[in-house]
Amino acid sequence: MAQAHTVPNSNHGSLHRLDCYRLAVEFHRKATGLAPYGSGLGDQLRRAAASVVLNLAEGHGRTSRIEQARFTAIARGSALECVAILDLLGEEERELGEVRRLLIRVVQTTTGLWRRQAQ
Repeated sequence: MAQAHTVPNSNHGSLHRLDCYRLAVEFHRKATGLAPYGSGLGDQLRRAAASVVLNLAEGHGRTSRIEQARFTAIARGSALECVAILDLLGEEERELGEVRRLLIRVVQTTTGLWRRQAQ
């Protein structure tokens, strides 16, 4: 059984306490199955959803509030890109309702974090 490795003196644990990060990870998991691999919009959705998670993590690792806010703003932009992709996929609202609601929460919580960081 492989042991989990921890990074000394990191903020890793506090990253998982961020609502926007947890929600973004959950959205990414759900978004990966929405469109077939190899389809342009499906691949773009997976990249944008991953970008939200990765930019939140990278920003969380920065020490300056300006840098943190910059990465959070990029994550927010990627989340809004996901909104547009879902619109373009044009799936039935009832099929995407839960995923859309989750994505709206990602946008809201990421926006809130960005506003706090940008003050």
